[in-house]
Amino acid sequence: MELVVAELFVGLLLILCGGFLMVKPFICEKKCKTFMRSELANWVAFGAGVAWFLWHITILGEADFGQYKWIFFGFFLSVAAIVILMVRDFLCIRGMAILVLLASNELLKAAYMCEQKSRLFMVSFVYLAIATAIYLGIVPYRFRDFIEWLFKRKILPRFFGLLVFLYGIIVSSTVVW
Repeated sequence: MELVVAELFVGLLLILCGGFLMVKPFICEKKCKTFMRSELANWVAFGAGVAWFLWHITILGEADFGQYKWIFFGFFLSVAAIVILMVRDFLCIRGMAILVLLASNELLKAAYMCEQKSRLFMVSFVYLAIATAIYLGIVPYRFRDFIEWLFKRKILPRFFGLLVFLYGIIVSSTVVW
């Protein structure tokens, strides 16, 4: 992935999420609350995260314990199956955390060893997303608490959406610099 594509991807994602939160905060609140307990979201998010992670295991090289990749594959596949069977609560939040961490790897590889100072805006957001994904992977119920706090007052979601929207404009406009 090129740096320009990575910056545009992150910028447009932030613009879309921030714009939707600004314009339709109550629909966004309803969608977020149903997303956390949705059976379909559990299967899609966690399934996609596990599939992507297992694919990364299959392409391990010799320097990365590649000779044991099928043992790792079987172990992590069985762990994922046990998690699906035993830990049903907030599984979609954990799946999204996996997806954010794996996508962050690709975005940071795109910005690695690039001279442009503009990459720092994108990389800063990616590191914030990594920290948030690790935190929510450990305590996923905090996502519910954040949603409840955010939508407690009418102005907060619009203000938060405006901040996300403006940061998305900054990230995507740095492509021109």
